[in-house]
Amino acid sequence: MIKNNSKYNVIIIGSGFSGITAAEMLADHNLNILLLDENIHFGGQLLRKIPEELGEYPSYKPEKIKRVGFDFIDKVKNEKITLMNKTILLGVYENNEILVEYNREKTFTLKYDMLLFATGSREKFLPFKGWTLPGVYSTGMLQVLIKSSGILPVRRMLMAGSGLFLFAAAYEYLKNGGELLGLMEQSPFLNKIKFFPQLFHQFSKFAEGGRYLSKIYFSGVPVKYRRHIIEARGEKSLEEVVVGKLDSDGELIAGSEKTYQTEALAVGYGFVPNIEAPQLAGCELEYSGEKGGWIVRVNDSLETSVDGILAAGEITGIGGAQKSLNEGKIAAYTILEKLGIGDREKGASPLKKLKRERKHHMNFVKCFNSLYRIKPKTIIGIPDDTVICRCENVDMKTIKNAVQTGMGCFDPNSLKIATRCSMGQCQGRICSPVIYDILQILCQKSAEEIGMYSVRPPLKPVSIKALKNPHNS
Repeated sequence: MIKNNSKYNVIIIGSGFSGITAAEMLADHNLNILLLDENIHFGGQLLRKIPEELGEYPSYKPEKIKRVGFDFIDKVKNEKITLMNKTILLGVYENNEILVEYNREKTFTLKYDMLLFATGSREKFLPFKGWTLPGVYSTGMLQVLIKSSGILPVRRMLMAGSGLFLFAAAYEYLKNGGELLGLMEQSPFLNKIKFFPQLFHQFSKFAEGGRYLSKIYFSGVPVKYRRHIIEARGEKSLEEVVVGKLDSDGELIAGSEKTYQTEALAVGYGFVPNIEAPQLAGCELEYSGEKGGWIVRVNDSLETSVDGILAAGEITGIGGAQKSLNEGKIAAYTILEKLGIGDREKGASPLKKLKRERKHHMNFVKCFNSLYRIKPKTIIGIPDDTVICRCENVDMKTIKNAVQTGMGCFDPNSLKIATRCSMGQCQGRICSPVIYDILQILCQKSAEEIGMYSVRPPLKPVSIKALKNPHNS
């Protein structure tokens, strides 16, 4: 049973590929390890599957990398590791302390010698008129419904966005009996060809992509490139979607509009790192569009600028499961070295190999994120009456006025004060990536000049029940 002020050699925040890989490797060294995750299951988004209590799922046959992930989960559950799911990180403090909320019921202060952030990523969105209508889903939400409950929201739908995950979601939907009216990819087809130089070192990714594409094409799904969602329409829920074609600069081509009748639309534009927790801990961040946006700055051993804190996985660059698996292993070796445990000479050779592999993964990261970046003209072309911040109902015109009418809103925090954008329950997790992009374009400044939203505890909303029951064992 977890007790308040419990001390651990290692606390790992996040149980995706990086987190579970590091935890499993560290478990062999007689360490007191705590693995936290805010979800009801371990393994992150990629390793979701229907719970055993809901029955068998005979059509689910995970690919190799997922089988590896599930094996790690099983091993972690059988190791002498303290596991806490449904646990939200609220704060990171000096003297190696964190504050967490468990199951919306209790709060605990916990102490550590080493802390590993493996907090993963979240979806990035490009707002359009009507994107708040019922019937408009994120591609991630679609996968959650399918993987966690075996539910298709509807039998026929349209998908749109950009990036490889769009094709992965389409594959999952088709495999489970759905019918796709079309797949609207915002980037050009030539972007796929530019991946070929990465083939030698990333063959598994291309094999996976080939499987997705073959399922999509053999299912007769129309795949359109340079397509952009203009508007989602409907009285009380989604009824139709207007799609247009983009030119090479990302600007909408007049007269290219086409309307699709559908009651559901899934959209996704890639991912951004969840860096709020490392930011709160005082870790140095850096902006790199070719790595996915704002990331945690780490050295080759994945150490951050704060002594005793490491970062691994998507928060060091959006790159997928193989990269996260690699970094989880590197983080484990680094932690053992920092704690003075294990045979340093024996671990030198595999660690050197892992670091060499990481360089190949980072090359893929840079190529992938560069090819799927949304062009500035597409972003600035968002209509004025389009809602940008869903929580506070702040539209594009309000943001433009705050920047262009002398209000002095040239950074996210001043914009937040003037318009209330990002002050809702999600604390900007949905709208902040596109707001950063909008401000860079309107102000003609770099990401570093624009800066980021400040963060403070609690990182996420806390339940009243947990506040009433702090520090219980």
